[in-house]
Amino acid sequence: MGNKILTFLNKYGLIFGGIFMILVSLIIIRNGYLDKKITESNKTVNVKVIDCYEIGKRNYFLKFEFNGKTFVKRTKEKYCKEINNTENIQLLTNQNHDRFIFADEYKTDNDFAYGFLLLGFAFVIIFKGYRNLKSDK
Repeated sequence: MGNKILTFLNKYGLIFGGIFMILVSLIIIRNGYLDKKITESNKTVNVKVIDCYEIGKRNYFLKFEFNGKTFVKRTKEKYCKEINNTENIQLLTNQNHDRFIFADEYKTDNDFAYGFLLLGFAFVIIFKGYRNLKSDK
């Protein structure tokens, strides 16, 4: 049984890994697109800052309140330092008020570039897996 699994993974592992990378890259590109739409709509809201804290290394989270609901947003250290000891801040949001970004966050994040770079790697890996599959026959 274990030998069959290893044979299968050896034969099709690169192809399935590439497909998984395509799915991840599409999620990254989609998030970049949503941030772009929020930035273009330029709809700002005033939110009450509850806390900005670090969990682990380089994992910062902004906890804030908007319309009586509490939200937690993953963010960067620079934003936590900027809003330190601040009660209220302005964030950009979408129509549903369920996604929030800082005013310059879309410009400083490279979701599109990273997403397309990962997509390119995925196609290379799938091609390599397909080529290995053809050469094994």
